[in-house]
Amino acid sequence: MFTDQMEKDSYVQQVWEKLQSKYIQVYPFLTESEFRDLFGYRVIKVLEKLTCRNEACGRCDLDIDCPYYSRMLDRCGIDPYKPVHCRLWHCYDCGPEEIIEDIRDLTGIFSDQLGPEMQAIVIKEELESERLSKEEAEKQFRQLIEEFRNDAKV
Repeated sequence: MFTDQMEKDSYVQQVWEKLQSKYIQVYPFLTESEFRDLFGYRVIKVLEKLTCRNEACGRCDLDIDCPYYSRMLDRCGIDPYKPVHCRLWHCYDCGPEEIIEDIRDLTGIFSDQLGPEMQAIVIKEELESERLSKEEAEKQFRQLIEEFRNDAKV
């Protein structure tokens, strides 16, 4: 994905500058269009080519112990605002190892904040212990992130 460390460093710097000038208030919970704008064509093109041989394996989300993913939902509970590190992270079955390693490096660089993850863990635990229905858990996940994004804009 990157030809050398200098090219990678330059790309990371550009993304940081755009993040700080445009998306810092709602980061890391970006919509698909915000994510595409922030990371640009190069990374989006690579991500679109990555597909897991184990369709819907969930390992990508489980590998990083995502507080918004539950096997009971079969996907991210806040899909419209899926966190940046979750959008970037892929298991090694998704593509060539060198590309996955570059993507995982970006994940590490851009995953220093998760926002309201502690509240999300409570929702996930209540879902998995069947104290919440799937529909109610999805609703609470969405409300949590929408409140985070709205509060951040104030």
